[in-house]
Amino acid sequence: MFAESITSSLKGQLFGGPDRGAEDFCKFWTRPDGLVCVQHVQAARNAIYRPHSHSEYGIVICLQGEVSKAQLGLLTVVGPGEVVMSNSGIEHASGYLAGPRGCEAVCLTVEPRGLSGLLSPFHLPVMEAERGPVFTGKFSSTILRDCAVDIARELRTRDIGHEIVVEGLATRILVETLRAWPRQQVERCALDLTPRLPRRDFIRAYEFMRWCRKDAFRLQYLCQFLGTSEERFTRLFHSATQSTPANFYNQLLMERSCELLRDAGVAVKTIGYELGFKTSSHFTVCFKRQTGLTPQEYRRRVLLETI
Repeated sequence: MFAESITSSLKGQLFGGPDRGAEDFCKFWTRPDGLVCVQHVQAARNAIYRPHSHSEYGIVICLQGEVSKAQLGLLTVVGPGEVVMSNSGIEHASGYLAGPRGCEAVCLTVEPRGLSGLLSPFHLPVMEAERGPVFTGKFSSTILRDCAVDIARELRTRDIGHEIVVEGLATRILVETLRAWPRQQVERCALDLTPRLPRRDFIRAYEFMRWCRKDAFRLQYLCQFLGTSEERFTRLFHSATQSTPANFYNQLLMERSCELLRDAGVAVKTIGYELGFKTSSHFTVCFKRQTGLTPQEYRRRVLLETI
């Protein structure tokens, strides 16, 4: 099963018009039983994800640029050919760091119940009650890099039989990761197994929020895009982020406005309009509520810091 990028579904409702974000690329494949999901992402600019958690384990293989992962008080940054993992039920912040040629990565996620049967044969800590393995650090692998390159190509072209090829490559990535992960970087820790929004849905919701204008954002539209109910989405999203969808969206919107305000050549009124505020006064009220400063005060402070 495949899912299209939000930028192909929200034409005309994105920041800066219909083509904003068009150079970013994000597609998913999910195994029919839902236990395994693969994401291929290309980012032309930095994409930073606020602290959150998932119920799945995530294996991220960097192909270009850098990928960062902050969890358990440790920051890990990987470059092309390197691999990093996120852990089930553990809060982390992550980012795709685009260099001159952008960032490209493939991420495989697997539910704990899909991983549990594989741990013992690989002499890894097994899952018992609310405890399980936690993977830290990183390692480099040409095998995983080659598998990720092949997955990226299959998700782009979708040639006949691509679903079978992607599933086989995903299985290879999972097995090779468990084989090669440095054993000194694996611990058995307590895990929070509270149900959360699947990573696939979180990423798509995050992309929706990151690019959707204020006047176009509706929880109803977001849930229709994801194919879920508002009650279920709100409950699982809160478990993943400790925030309501509305508050999370407003935080992202204000972060975006801070970026735009750094350009002194763009009027505050124009920035407010681009973000989807109907009036500049509404933009000012929302910005001050979030930051404690008016947009003009924030811009002056930023300009003074750069002198």
